[in-house]
Amino acid sequence: MMRILLAIMGSILIVSGTTSAQEWAEYVDQEEHFAINFPGTPEILEFGYASEYGVTLPAKAYTLNNDEAAYSLTVVNYNEGQRIYEELPDRTDEGNNSALWLYDQRAATSYAAHNIRKRGGEITFDAWNHIDMVEGHQLQVTNVDESRTYAGIYLHQGRLYIIEATVPAGGLPQGLFQQSLSFLDDEARRIRYQLTPDGSKARVPRPVTGTY
Repeated sequence: MMRILLAIMGSILIVSGTTSAQEWAEYVDQEEHFAINFPGTPEILEFGYASEYGVTLPAKAYTLNNDEAAYSLTVVNYNEGQRIYEELPDRTDEGNNSALWLYDQRAATSYAAHNIRKRGGEITFDAWNHIDMVEGHQLQVTNVDESRTYAGIYLHQGRLYIIEATVPAGGLPQGLFQQSLSFLDDEARRIRYQLTPDGSKARVPRPVTGTY
C-alpha cells in the first residue's frame, strides 16, 4: 500500500507543474452526487449502459481531451435497475427478477473492471482501492499503442462511477485525476466513511456548512 501511495504522490507532484496551464478546477454535478477535478469543462453525453445481466441503464459520460490526455468519468444509475427488471419478462425459475437486479448492482464494479481488461494491453496494476473509504477498484493498463490508461471504479448509493485517463506513450501519469473523485450528499457535502473489519461502515461527521 505504501508503494501505491508513493506512486500516486509522485504523479501528483509531476502533474502539478502543468496544472496552471491546464486550468484544473473542481467540477461538481449535484444531481449525480459527485465532484471531480477536470482540466476544463467536460462535455456531457447521455447514453444507455449495457449491464452484465442484459438491461440498459441510464448513464452519463463526462469527457475532456487535451494535449496531455483523454479524460472521462462515466456515471451509471443502477437505482433505475429494479424498475427496469420489473418490466422485463421473468428470467428466473421463481418468476422473480428482483434477485437479478441485486446481483447486477452488486457486481457492477467487477463487471466494469472486466470490460477494461478485455480491451487488451498489459495490465500493470489491478487491485482494490478506496476513495474516502468508498470501496472500489483501480487498474493501470499499457495499451497496444503504448498509451497508458489509469482507471478507477466505485459504486456508491446505487451509482457506478468509472474514471479513466489515457495518456500517449511517455505521457505524464494521471494519479491526480484518478484519485480526485468525491462523493456528495444531498446538501453537496463530501462523504467519508470509517471502515470496520467486518465490512460495515459509518459516515464520518462533517460540518453542516460548506461542501468539505
